[in-house]
Amino acid sequence: MTTLNKLYELSRQIALSLVKEKDPEELKETDLFEQTDKDYIFENITNPEKRRQRQLLSQQIDKKRGWENIQKAIGAPVDKPPLWKYGKYAAAAVIVLGTLFYFAQHDSTNKIETTVASGKPAIVPGTDKATLVLGNGQTIVLGNGNTYKGNGVTTNDKSVTYSDNNAAIEYNYLTIPCAGQFSLLLADGTRVRLNSETQLKFPNHFIDGKPRSVELVYGEAYFEVSPSSAHKGSHFNVKTKGQNVEVLGTQFNIKAYKDEENLITTLKEGKVAIDYADKKEELHPGEQSVVNSVTSSLRIAPANLDTELAWINGQFVFNDLTLKDIVKVLSRWYDVDFVIKGETIKNEKFKGQFSKNQNLEVILELIKTTNQIKSYEIKEKTVIFK
Repeated sequence: MTTLNKLYELSRQIALSLVKEKDPEELKETDLFEQTDKDYIFENITNPEKRRQRQLLSQQIDKKRGWENIQKAIGAPVDKPPLWKYGKYAAAAVIVLGTLFYFAQHDSTNKIETTVASGKPAIVPGTDKATLVLGNGQTIVLGNGNTYKGNGVTTNDKSVTYSDNNAAIEYNYLTIPCAGQFSLLLADGTRVRLNSETQLKFPNHFIDGKPRSVELVYGEAYFEVSPSSAHKGSHFNVKTKGQNVEVLGTQFNIKAYKDEENLITTLKEGKVAIDYADKKEELHPGEQSVVNSVTSSLRIAPANLDTELAWINGQFVFNDLTLKDIVKVLSRWYDVDFVIKGETIKNEKFKGQFSKNQNLEVILELIKTTNQIKSYEIKEKTVIFK
């Protein structure tokens, strides 16, 4: 029996065993990923060194399309009842077989390493880096081991901390470039995580009893706000593109990139008030506001916190996101340009989760494998999808 036939038979046995263990009613209600310990499967039937990449791949598979492609690849008769008819549980087999099939084909000839096939250096992920401009005009480059201490400011290569002092209030700017991220502890104890291509304007200290205000000039930031009860009732405000978010003390995310028409505020804990134009709405945990800069509309919708907040946990989570939107995210983190040739693949939707700590080529290979993209080419700092 050939390797591929063995994999095919293995996938069938896994799917059938999962189906037989469940009665029809249970099958309707349960979720594949609650019943299948995929980590155990990968650990015991694959190379441990590749397990992390296989886990990533397993989450990317469009199961129905993947099964159809696998049937073609292994020569399965088209008139044979497909495993897909068994529902969600057959997807376990597709994941296992699809993952193994991919790496059986790629491990020996196209290993995903830290260099591309041409021998050029790989496109590595972003790092902690930023530029801080103080109120007096002094510019401090942060990251790469650089430190600074003075004027109530202390920095290391990952974060900048402000201490409360009696100096005159001055406004500082913290700018995060492409392929960067950084953390900020404001003088009132509010913590801010800043994503790539982001700029925040903020004072060097606040006055208790008076509103605490900062401005997200552009980009994305996650706020853990020091409660107003610790500052004589003073509210915390974040201004962004004509929007004001008023906070008593909570955790929330604001995404306001220059190349996106939607301004999205996602609430994790507490309660905030969104004020935009003549509209005002309250957000509750698990909700997000979406302001459209073109129509000036404001709407409230349920939020997928795992997706919206993935970046602060070092992850990319794409949930039915088109390729043209995915490359915006990748471009910011890897500081590369993308060219997509063809309207069809530009609007191809994608589901998946990736670590932000891996080289871009790993993600490109997975996207290419699971989304009907024929090939891609890297020319210096430009990626071309074909």
